[in-house]
Amino acid sequence: MDGQCKAKGNAIMKNAIASLITAASLTTLGLAGTALAGQNETSSEAEQKPEIVERNDKGKATKVRVDGQVYDVCVKEDQDNCIQPREIGLDFGNRPLDYWPGKPASEM
Repeated sequence: MDGQCKAKGNAIMKNAIASLITAASLTTLGLAGTALAGQNETSSEAEQKPEIVERNDKGKATKVRVDGQVYDVCVKEDQDNCIQPREIGLDFGNRPLDYWPGKPASEM
């Protein structure tokens, strides 16, 4: 009987230790995730505030500075090596669609 009690006691102790390790790991991951999420929000907010460097004759931005880097703003004639105007908070340019404009390829 003593051997069986000792075995049960050891099993209970192992389960308790495993549970404590799991709880500590989850807590650590949760705190690290919260800290990382806070850093991402701050850096993305800074990225979303462009400084207009140049405008065309219609008054639309053609070059902007974001995080110290100057980018051309994409326009109908120039869509390579440029930044999308709506991506940086300007009020012109293409808008993302809320729907699929046609049939899926699998139905064609």
